[in-house]
Amino acid sequence: MGFKVIVNESKVKFSACHFLKEHFKCSRLHGHNYYVSVEVSDNLDDNYFVVDFMELNKKLKIIIEPMDHYILIPTESKDIKIREEQGSVEVITPTKRYIFPRSDVCFLPLPATTSELLAKYIYEKLKEIYKDKKIVVKVGESKSSMASYEE
Repeated sequence: MGFKVIVNESKVKFSACHFLKEHFKCSRLHGHNYYVSVEVSDNLDDNYFVVDFMELNKKLKIIIEPMDHYILIPTESKDIKIREEQGSVEVITPTKRYIFPRSDVCFLPLPATTSELLAKYIYEKLKEIYKDKKIVVKVGESKSSMASYEE
Protein backbone atom coordinates (compact mmCIF):
# COMPACT_ATOMS: atom_id res chain seq x y z
CA MET A 1 0.00 0.00 0.00
CA GLY A 2 2.12 2.85 -1.23
CA PHE A 3 -0.66 5.32 -2.02
CA LYS A 4 -2.43 7.63 0.40
CA VAL A 5 -5.21 10.20 0.07
CA ILE A 6 -5.43 12.96 2.68
CA VAL A 7 -8.43 15.17 3.39
CA ASN A 8 -7.08 18.11 5.37
CA GLU A 9 -8.58 19.44 8.59
CA SER A 10 -8.79 23.01 7.26
CA LYS A 11 -11.61 21.96 4.92
CA VAL A 12 -13.50 19.54 7.17
CA LYS A 13 -14.67 20.83 10.52
CA PHE A 14 -17.62 21.00 12.87
CA SER A 15 -18.48 23.13 15.87
CA ALA A 16 -19.89 21.54 18.99
CA CYS A 17 -20.32 21.97 22.71
CA HIS A 18 -19.32 19.36 25.29
CA PHE A 19 -17.96 18.77 28.77
CA LEU A 20 -15.62 16.24 30.34
CA LYS A 21 -16.78 14.81 33.63
CA GLU A 22 -13.85 15.51 35.97
CA HIS A 23 -11.29 17.71 34.23
CA PHE A 24 -10.45 20.85 36.26
CA LYS A 25 -11.27 23.22 33.39
CA CYS A 26 -13.06 21.12 30.75
CA SER A 27 -15.75 19.88 33.13
CA ARG A 28 -17.47 23.20 32.43
CA LEU A 29 -19.72 23.32 29.39
CA HIS A 30 -17.63 24.70 26.50
CA GLY A 31 -17.27 24.49 22.75
CA HIS A 32 -14.70 23.87 20.04
CA ASN A 33 -14.28 24.18 16.33
CA TYR A 34 -13.17 20.60 15.67
CA TYR A 35 -10.89 20.06 12.69
CA VAL A 36 -10.99 16.62 11.06
CA SER A 37 -8.27 15.08 8.92
CA VAL A 38 -8.54 11.69 7.25
CA GLU A 39 -5.86 9.60 5.56
CA VAL A 40 -6.87 6.62 3.43
CA SER A 41 -4.23 4.22 2.13
CA ASP A 42 -4.60 1.38 -0.35
CA ASN A 43 -3.59 0.19 -3.77
CA LEU A 44 -4.97 2.09 -6.74
CA ASP A 45 -8.31 1.04 -8.21
CA ASP A 46 -9.21 0.78 -11.93
CA ASN A 47 -9.44 4.59 -12.11
CA TYR A 48 -6.01 4.94 -10.46
CA PHE A 49 -7.59 6.26 -7.24
CA VAL A 50 -7.08 5.17 -3.66
CA VAL A 51 -10.50 6.70 -3.13
CA ASP A 52 -12.34 9.50 -4.92
CA PHE A 53 -11.71 12.77 -3.03
CA MET A 54 -15.23 14.06 -3.69
CA GLU A 55 -16.81 10.82 -2.47
CA LEU A 56 -14.65 10.78 0.67
CA ASN A 57 -15.54 14.41 1.44
CA LYS A 58 -19.26 13.67 0.99
CA LYS A 59 -19.12 10.59 3.25
CA LEU A 60 -17.14 12.48 5.88
CA LYS A 61 -19.60 15.38 5.89
CA ILE A 62 -22.49 12.94 6.35
CA ILE A 63 -20.72 11.56 9.43
CA ILE A 64 -19.86 14.90 11.05
CA GLU A 65 -22.97 16.90 10.09
CA PRO A 66 -25.14 15.40 12.89
CA MET A 67 -22.58 16.74 15.44
CA ASP A 68 -22.26 20.24 13.99
CA HIS A 69 -23.67 22.93 16.29
CA TYR A 70 -24.96 20.48 18.89
CA ILE A 71 -24.19 19.59 22.48
CA LEU A 72 -22.36 16.25 22.38
CA ILE A 73 -23.58 13.86 25.08
CA PRO A 74 -21.81 10.52 25.66
CA THR A 75 -24.37 7.77 26.23
CA GLU A 76 -21.93 5.08 27.42
CA SER A 77 -20.46 6.90 30.41
CA LYS A 78 -20.75 5.00 33.70
CA ASP A 79 -20.82 8.32 35.58
CA ILE A 80 -23.36 10.30 33.58
CA LYS A 81 -27.10 9.75 33.89
CA ILE A 82 -29.35 10.83 31.01
CA ARG A 83 -33.11 11.23 31.13
CA GLU A 84 -35.39 12.45 28.35
CA GLU A 85 -38.86 13.87 28.88
CA GLN A 86 -41.17 16.39 27.22
CA GLY A 87 -38.64 17.61 24.68
CA SER A 88 -35.86 18.05 27.25
CA VAL A 89 -32.75 16.11 28.14
CA GLU A 90 -31.53 16.04 31.72
CA VAL A 91 -27.85 15.18 32.13
CA ILE A 92 -26.49 14.49 35.60
CA THR A 93 -22.74 14.18 36.17
CA PRO A 94 -21.02 13.48 39.52
CA THR A 95 -20.88 17.25 40.17
CA LYS A 96 -23.44 18.96 37.90
CA ARG A 97 -26.95 18.82 36.47
CA TYR A 98 -27.89 20.17 33.04
CA ILE A 99 -31.20 20.45 31.22
CA PHE A 100 -31.04 20.96 27.45
CA PRO A 101 -33.67 21.14 24.72
CA ARG A 102 -33.69 17.73 22.98
CA SER A 103 -33.31 19.51 19.64
CA ASP A 104 -29.89 20.84 20.74
CA VAL A 105 -28.41 17.46 21.71
CA CYS A 106 -26.43 14.88 19.75
CA PHE A 107 -26.14 11.57 21.59
CA LEU A 108 -22.96 9.65 20.82
CA PRO A 109 -22.36 6.00 21.79
CA LEU A 110 -19.13 6.88 23.64
CA PRO A 111 -17.95 6.87 27.26
CA ALA A 112 -16.74 10.50 26.86
CA THR A 113 -16.56 13.15 24.15
CA THR A 114 -12.79 13.57 24.07
CA SER A 115 -11.05 14.25 20.76
CA GLU A 116 -9.52 10.77 20.98
CA LEU A 117 -12.92 9.09 21.16
CA LEU A 118 -14.42 11.38 18.52
CA ALA A 119 -11.57 10.33 16.20
CA LYS A 120 -12.36 6.65 16.90
CA TYR A 121 -16.08 7.26 16.32
CA ILE A 122 -15.44 8.89 12.92
CA TYR A 123 -12.93 6.14 12.07
CA GLU A 124 -15.50 3.40 12.78
CA LYS A 125 -18.10 5.12 10.59
CA LEU A 126 -15.60 5.45 7.73
CA LYS A 127 -14.43 1.86 8.16
CA GLU A 128 -18.02 0.69 7.53
CA ILE A 129 -17.76 2.35 4.11
CA TYR A 130 -14.10 1.65 3.26
CA LYS A 131 -13.71 -1.81 4.80
CA ASP A 132 -10.48 -2.90 3.11
CA LYS A 133 -8.58 0.38 3.27
CA LYS A 134 -6.17 1.61 5.93
CA ILE A 135 -7.67 4.69 7.59
CA VAL A 136 -6.27 7.27 9.99
CA VAL A 137 -8.58 9.87 11.51
CA LYS A 138 -7.35 12.96 13.35
CA VAL A 139 -9.60 15.29 15.32
CA GLY A 140 -8.24 18.57 16.63
CA GLU A 141 -9.68 21.12 19.02
CA SER A 142 -7.32 23.67 17.49
CA LYS A 143 -4.77 23.78 14.67
CA SER A 144 -2.02 22.72 17.09
CA SER A 145 -3.79 20.12 19.30
CA MET A 146 -4.93 16.93 17.63
CA ALA A 147 -5.85 13.35 18.57
CA SER A 148 -5.48 10.45 16.16
CA TYR A 149 -7.04 6.99 15.77
CA GLU A 150 -6.11 4.08 13.50
CA GLU A 151 -6.06 0.31 13.71
